[in-house]
Amino acid sequence: MFRPVTRAVLLLLLVTACTPSALTTTTATDSPQQRAESGRLAVVDDGGNIVVIDPDGTNPVMITDDAGETAIYNQPTWSPDGSSLAWGQVTPDGFAIGIRAVEDETSTLIPTAQLPFYLYWSPDSQSVGVLRGGSNGVEFEMVDVPGETTSVLDSGSPFYFSWKGDSERVITHVGPDRFETIDPDGRRDELSTTSPGYLAPQWTPSGIFHVDGGGLVLEDEAGDRREIVEVGEFTSFVANREGTHVALQSTGGNPAVSVGLVEVASVPGDRVVVVEVATGQVESVTTDPALGFFWSPDGESLLVMTPTGRGVRAIVWGVNGSRADYSEFRPSILLVRDMFPFFPQYAQSLGYWSPDSSAFAYAGDDGVWVQGLETGEPTRVSGGTWVAWSN
Repeated sequence: MFRPVTRAVLLLLLVTACTPSALTTTTATDSPQQRAESGRLAVVDDGGNIVVIDPDGTNPVMITDDAGETAIYNQPTWSPDGSSLAWGQVTPDGFAIGIRAVEDETSTLIPTAQLPFYLYWSPDSQSVGVLRGGSNGVEFEMVDVPGETTSVLDSGSPFYFSWKGDSERVITHVGPDRFETIDPDGRRDELSTTSPGYLAPQWTPSGIFHVDGGGLVLEDEAGDRREIVEVGEFTSFVANREGTHVALQSTGGNPAVSVGLVEVASVPGDRVVVVEVATGQVESVTTDPALGFFWSPDGESLLVMTPTGRGVRAIVWGVNGSRADYSEFRPSILLVRDMFPFFPQYAQSLGYWSPDSSAFAYAGDDGVWVQGLETGEPTRVSGGTWVAWSN
């Protein structure tokens, strides 16, 4: 599904992530908490335990404390209201989904058949959509958090999904071209045709973004659709929260074509561009492919992770035309193995940005770092291999 150049870059990063770092990174003296006045970081620390810390590394709260050969905890993900975490785990007691309000002292464990490898909270923070292995490929399991119950709603491979803003349904892209909505009770409705040439659809207030017929499409629940831009063979895209701008990269663009009486622009291939949805205007962000890109909560800035000869460089592009390049780093093995290949899905559920959009966090091979947009160098705030910033 991925281009050979992407596989090669990811393989190179896997090698460098397992190699002692040759990069020099300076710790800033000013606190990133000055740049991010709210929110907390959930970290998988060097011992494999989940810990919550303030953005300056203080006030740790241990969520787990027994990680090791027989206890594994993965991918802590914040609820949208910033109060609770969900994660996957395997211990001597079996597989489970862990849920905990950070202010509480105990966690709720909901048994499941296999280790969850992806978790995505509903916008109202009452449910968690979970992906895990099963007898029919990937199984889609829904967790009712207040009720402490779970049920399998669908299966297939590959499996991608996106929540509607009212938390009443998800849109799924399963296999090459199955495209449906599912409610938490399991009722499924086919929506329309879609393409195998992308990963995750995205449900925004503007509508559902997906790829079909060689174009990036914006569609409503009734099936009415508008083609935004022509795209190439395979496209990765992420819309901002309101659906006013979409960042994407494609394996190649096509000549502009006419759709009815409207000419639709073609995006250039093998680079990151941002499309203004209302006008179809295309702005180039990079001249080369990226490993992932993530919108800030205010929808005004795009964090782009681009490969370099020695690791990854973070770039922040603004819809106002601004651009800033930040320190090069070597990503943790979890970013390279678990997140980068599937970033259009993770970009909808995992926060790297501070709630006020003034800073971002990342996990390098030497710990967790916070970079303020106005700060020259990043600050190392913790050891660890995974980080998520609460809303």
